[in-house]
Amino acid sequence: MKEHEKLLKEWQNRLGLSEWRIALRDNCTPDSMTLEDSEGCTVWKECIKSARIEMLDPQFYGDRIVPYDWEKTLVHELLHLKTSLVSDHVDDLQERYMHQMIDDLARAFVDAKRHGRE
Repeated sequence: MKEHEKLLKEWQNRLGLSEWRIALRDNCTPDSMTLEDSEGCTVWKECIKSARIEMLDPQFYGDRIVPYDWEKTLVHELLHLKTSLVSDHVDDLQERYMHQMIDDLARAFVDAKRHGRE
């Protein structure tokens, strides 16, 4: 099993998403992703608990303010599944707030794992 698939299974279990069927497309080019200008993207159908996660190949990340963190981006995308029931019917401001909250949580969870504060 590839390292990225291992991380997917680990975080699915940590976040209580083991019932979801998730197809992982890692190392995507920018033009092959559903959303433009993103490190990751998730398309889901919560009624059947299935999703596809697309992850940008790090070589296409470019020179951005925050360094690319594949694991944090994966957790971010998985957290979209945790909030899928409430995130489908929100306005633009709520969407932006939800996205910021998901990113904050993803960063905190990955930092806690890396620094032994689980």
